[in-house]
Amino acid sequence: MPSPRLGCASTGSRNAAPEHGETEAMLKIEDLLRYDEAAILAEAVPTTAQLAHYRRDGEEATRRRVQALYRAVARAVSARDLDDLVGHARRVARERFKGGFDQAEVESAFAALEAAIARRALARMPAEELAWGLGLVSTALGHARTELGRTFESLAHPGALDLTAVFRRSDAAGRAVEDLVYPV
Repeated sequence: MPSPRLGCASTGSRNAAPEHGETEAMLKIEDLLRYDEAAILAEAVPTTAQLAHYRRDGEEATRRRVQALYRAVARAVSARDLDDLVGHARRVARERFKGGFDQAEVESAFAALEAAIARRALARMPAEELAWGLGLVSTALGHARTELGRTFESLAHPGALDLTAVFRRSDAAGRAVEDLVYPV
């Protein structure tokens, strides 16, 4: 599927008109995640399916799981909202823990998806979009991994003291606009 025309590669502007007959699209991470899902999953699923418990459950179950994670990441990146992705990671942790998965296995599945997205981005996105795009993906998956680890830990050690609530959390909603990073 051809990508839409999104900007000018020579100026790096996200919304500039093409110059001097340019026809290359300025592919952004949101577009890559929308249009390249099949290719990214084609790389991430076989890698994940090699992990012990994923292999046990079969490639079709693995495909559904990786696709669900992929779509949660794509929505988080597109909406710049981590709530659904973090909730998904929490549910995944509970389900995999009950299914006998090791935390490291599930983290490896997350890593396989991130690596597949990164390789596809490196092959298809212009250099001036890579840092921002991959930063969004890494940030989203980093938050998901943190929740995955926190949930696994609470399940492995029930009754353990969780002091998260006594700390003030830093989230974008409470920060000044000047503190947020925007692409140049």
